[in-house]
Amino acid sequence: MSIFGIVPLVPRIFEFPALNIRWDDNAYGSILWVMLGLHTTHILTDLADTLVLTCLMFSRHGDNLRRYGDVEDNALYWNFVVATWLPLYGCIYWIPRL
Repeated sequence: MSIFGIVPLVPRIFEFPALNIRWDDNAYGSILWVMLGLHTTHILTDLADTLVLTCLMFSRHGDNLRRYGDVEDNALYWNFVVATWLPLYGCIYWIPRL
């Protein structure tokens, strides 16, 4: 999951400069940058959480039963991040072209 967290960040680095609109040009630019920025923030925070949990699970703290609940919460949050991208993708890339 750590790799799956890093992979979408690579095209996102190139996506922001390729938007051809600045965040302060108009309302569309502001909304676009906020939506992409919030989704990027979700990916970064979940990636950090995944990396910390990975380190904990491969240490002596991994035997704690509480960690299994943390791993489940992390997996559910990844589902949330992926599920939120589906409507955002439509709003960002398809609705403006209609």
